[in-house]
Amino acid sequence: MRKLLFLFISAGFILSCQNNKSFTIKGTVTDGAYEGTNVYVQEMTDDGMIGIDTLVVTNGSFEYKGVAESALLRFISLDESINPQKDSQVPVLIEPGKINLLFDSVVTVKGTAVNESYTDVRLKISELRKSIRSVVEQYNTAKTEGTLTDSLDAELNNSYDKFNAELTELNFNFVKENISNELGKFIFLSSSSMFSPEQLRTILDLADENFKEKEKIQRIINRLENIEKVAIGKNFVDFTLKDPDGNDVSLSEYAGNGKYVLIDFWAAWCGPCRQEMPNVVAAYNKYKSKGFEVVGVSLDQDYDRWTKGIKDLNMTWPQMSDLKYWQSLVVDLYAINAIPHTILLDKEGVIIAKDLRGAELDAKLAELMP
Repeated sequence: MRKLLFLFISAGFILSCQNNKSFTIKGTVTDGAYEGTNVYVQEMTDDGMIGIDTLVVTNGSFEYKGVAESALLRFISLDESINPQKDSQVPVLIEPGKINLLFDSVVTVKGTAVNESYTDVRLKISELRKSIRSVVEQYNTAKTEGTLTDSLDAELNNSYDKFNAELTELNFNFVKENISNELGKFIFLSSSSMFSPEQLRTILDLADENFKEKEKIQRIINRLENIEKVAIGKNFVDFTLKDPDGNDVSLSEYAGNGKYVLIDFWAAWCGPCRQEMPNVVAAYNKYKSKGFEVVGVSLDQDYDRWTKGIKDLNMTWPQMSDLKYWQSLVVDLYAINAIPHTILLDKEGVIIAKDLRGAELDAKLAELMP
């Protein structure tokens, strides 16, 4: 009898433990077009997304149950063929308890603290992206119509920078508070490029060692180290590429030799680079006699297109490239994630400014070479 009682209590204890770790996701889909279609539960691995389960929308809802020994990150998505323009996938941190998932004009996840926090962040990010798109549209329209004055240009750029800063801060604060869970780690991986070196260091200091040993995180750490090597106040990092005639040429042939040097990372295929180039040409022509040099470093991959771009854009300064596109050695060496990207060196080869464009470039050079 005692043995039976013990077994009964043990079974009850095990069941209780399972119940404490059980979860239920109740999904609601307001768009009737999804009725009878599949809902996919997926997991992200190092090799990409893999399917975990498939559910069906029935009477505008679906349900997913299970037991989670620890918090799990899953991606739940509707059939994207129904409405390709609509965001129909959402990351969900599966934890014990009840989670309510609503696919409406926006997707919301309620029921646990982390999911509710990220829903709040996602909705704010969505609004900020709308604001950013509006600013870009205003800029493009004004440029097309010829109404882009200097004051409007400055106003729109300030708005763009403000919204982007808010976007970065939202992601940073969420990741900083959640780097110990799988959702926070995923957001870090997907948004790390927007963080400053200081923000990256803050998050990495909070992350566990297993996470930091992952290949993708090691790449971020290596990139961060490269960013810090070419920070303002550091000496330039030398490299050797080919000039248009096929000769080896090193940055050190120009940098640190008594001239102010602008390293201009560009490519003939890059629209923004071509738009900015007249400003660089004007600055070069204005200040070259006062001790200013420009060195073009191209991320092109086609020789003919590269050299035609040099001619078409009136770039009369030294040029170099390994014609390896984004696989160029300079991409990692100078932690480049977008072009045009410029670095201004003083006469000794110390980095004194980055990404100066248009009037900002002219003002800085006027200050240095009055």
